[in-house]
Amino acid sequence: MQHLSSLTARPPHGYSDKELDAFVKLVVSEGEVSHYGLLERIKGARGLVMLYDGKKLVGTAAIKNPEPDYRTVVFAKSKSNADAAAYPVELGYVVVAESHRRHKLGWRLVDAALSFASGSAVFATTRSNNAAMRRILPARGFTANGSPYPSTEHPGQEIHLFLRG
Repeated sequence: MQHLSSLTARPPHGYSDKELDAFVKLVVSEGEVSHYGLLERIKGARGLVMLYDGKKLVGTAAIKNPEPDYRTVVFAKSKSNADAAAYPVELGYVVVAESHRRHKLGWRLVDAALSFASGSAVFATTRSNNAAMRRILPARGFTANGSPYPSTEHPGQEIHLFLRG
């Protein structure tokens, strides 16, 4: 862990194709989301954060610009009483490589990513078994909203919606 050398936070166009591919590979390898359409979604984000241990990418996070239809579905599935349109950006792809977990790196990633929110209201979702994110989100001003709903990508898990105004 003493070799954690750099955390970068910039818009997607500030990263090389190789760096964007590494982001996709880490997020997919840790089982967060499927590969389908991921590169296009990260290229459309407001900002990406990458944390390196030497030259190895060990952490990612993003402030995403989700499609309005996706937002509407998430808020409806969670039975949220909030207006989905009032939350234009999403905190997501917060991933720490298994080899580097339990060192509070997720906090650094979330803090860096939130700088791209620029005052916008933000939503985030996390699985019921992600104890780290369920600690980080409330500590960073997010409040659980609505009801958990079944995850389609992770059977047996539930998705929780968090909002930060």
